[in-house]
Amino acid sequence: MAELAVEQWGESGPRTVMVHGSLSSAAAAFSEQRVLADRFRIIAPYRRGYHPSPRTDRIDPDRDAAEIVELLGDGAHLLGTSMGGVVAMRAAAVAPEKVWSLTVIEPPALPNGAGRPAADRLSTALRRHWAEADSGDPESFVAGFLKVLNIDLQLPSPLPPPLLEAARSLTTERPWETGVPAEALAQAPFPKLVVTGGGTPGFEDVADALAEAMGAKRVLFDGSPHAVQRIGQRFNDELVAHLSAAGALSA
Repeated sequence: MAELAVEQWGESGPRTVMVHGSLSSAAAAFSEQRVLADRFRIIAPYRRGYHPSPRTDRIDPDRDAAEIVELLGDGAHLLGTSMGGVVAMRAAAVAPEKVWSLTVIEPPALPNGAGRPAADRLSTALRRHWAEADSGDPESFVAGFLKVLNIDLQLPSPLPPPLLEAARSLTTERPWETGVPAEALAQAPFPKLVVTGGGTPGFEDVADALAEAMGAKRVLFDGSPHAVQRIGQRFNDELVAHLSAAGALSA
């Protein structure tokens, strides 16, 4: 089994694995989904490089995906937000037989949006930020990263140790390279849902491209944060409907 630390909410119901994104954690990313523990058995791992899971010198989405596959057990619903969405899609492509449904929230799968203006602009801006920013100053690196994404988020200064570790992990990512095998996922029988919040045009382009390529349902909660799941009930209602329909199909 993977060495990942996990949050576990719920004692019964369909197994549901939720994968957090960059600069986050399992507990923080999915705090609004804990209310679903009366219907689903939720497993929310801390990705490698995010305390209290083991540290890493470099974020590797494929290694992350392999560890998520282990957590799927004999089968599970799978959800990922931001870079966790890229990880979830790569995991689903590796082991589609273990996935009952797939939900992704603003995944930075920028190569999949190539040729779409906003996605191309975001890819260029992120590549420039990584080239020009000082990765030895995680606090300023993160501030610049959030500015590129048009995310208004005030982080504590100095960064507390878990967030500092997450920031250092972020500097090793390469979001302009993190494509996913959308065509392979299109052949998988499980239903797919792609969600965005409308705040980053590049992510909207990527989500549109992914939904088209995978044959996924596309939902926009306009005016929501990048981590759309944090809006709570409106997102949860959409998610429960998606998971319930998939459960009926898999049964």
